[in-house]
Amino acid sequence: MSSDSENTPRRKFSPDQKFKIIKEQMTTRTSVTDICKKYDISAGNFYKWQEKFLKGALDNFKKSDEGATKAELRKIAEQEQKIQKMQAAITEIVQENIELKKSLGE
Repeated sequence: MSSDSENTPRRKFSPDQKFKIIKEQMTTRTSVTDICKKYDISAGNFYKWQEKFLKGALDNFKKSDEGATKAELRKIAEQEQKIQKMQAAITEIVQENIELKKSLGE
């Protein structure tokens, strides 16, 4: 004999649907059991989705931290370029000053 669950076709949930289900459980603090009943999903599937949801959030935080570091590195590189330009200008002014002093002294 087959049970009803064996004859029921498996439901496919889109990523958006999975996201909304996990978010609903987290924001409404509805029990996992009640969410699973509401959407006719197994607790095992729910917990797999939840793990992916949380891993995705963690990965996103890591990426945003790396982005901040990249932004800081870009700013440092820009500042180094400004310093090099200023040093070149100072060097040119000093050379002109030396040449002017030589020409006035002679």
